[in-house]
Amino acid sequence: MKITVLVENSSGSLAGIEPEFGLSLYIKSRQTTILMDTGASGLFAINANAMGIDLETVDWLVLSHGHYDHGGGLEAFFQRNRRAKAIVKRGADQSFYGSLMPGLPDLLHRSGLLTRYIGLDPKVLGRFSERIQWIDAPISLAAGVHVLTNIPHTYPLAKGNRNLLVRRGDHFAPDDFRHELLLLVEEDSEAVVFTGCAHSGVLNMLDAAHSFKPDCQIRSVVGGFHLNLPRSEKMSVPEDEVRNLATELGQQVTEAIHTGHCTGSEAFQVMKAELGPRLHALRTGEQFEA
Repeated sequence: MKITVLVENSSGSLAGIEPEFGLSLYIKSRQTTILMDTGASGLFAINANAMGIDLETVDWLVLSHGHYDHGGGLEAFFQRNRRAKAIVKRGADQSFYGSLMPGLPDLLHRSGLLTRYIGLDPKVLGRFSERIQWIDAPISLAAGVHVLTNIPHTYPLAKGNRNLLVRRGDHFAPDDFRHELLLLVEEDSEAVVFTGCAHSGVLNMLDAAHSFKPDCQIRSVVGGFHLNLPRSEKMSVPEDEVRNLATELGQQVTEAIHTGHCTGSEAFQVMKAELGPRLHALRTGEQFEA
């Protein structure tokens, strides 16, 4: 399958294709065409047009979770594509907040002080409600193309989540990321897993994929791993944990690993030392086969 990075934090080699903090992937498989996330704004659509990609060809929009940097371009997509449904996990419309000062004690985080809203635009969700399909259970979009919702918490969730909250009434609570999903695309008895941000932990996502398709080898993983501090390239976890993660991914994934956005450049370099040429950086405007 062919994947085009419509938007990501960093610039690629194409002139005139702009990056932003966010992620949007145009995925053309044998079975169907999917947009995985929309970045933080309508920039993904501008980049798509500049690269000659017609968003009307998208059959499905899959939204990985309820944060603005993945769903901020929903309105722009719906305006350019009049038919595709958006597949969204129930609960992704909650009020999500992020800390403005990572590293503060948890008690201060949960007070709601020094936070900002990072959820989806409720007005957009309301205006295009007929285009959104809310799901609680796994669904198949086409033969071998699955959206999985039942992500186990066998492994620890991403440690960077401690800076991320959900507002419930008049109080704030840690986000458990039950609103997150993953995309699994099968080809030739192998599969590619698309993670979005992997707030639930990329190893937990691979567990979900293995549970859903026990006999299917995972050929490639594409997406963020949430190893950085918010809006930073610094790691949110100790270096040895990143190294161990890279080793485990290398054992579970048979070919390439493509990551960026919330992985952070610091963690990427640690993983690169373990995985070598099997690890590739996502860059705005770049295309690759997976």
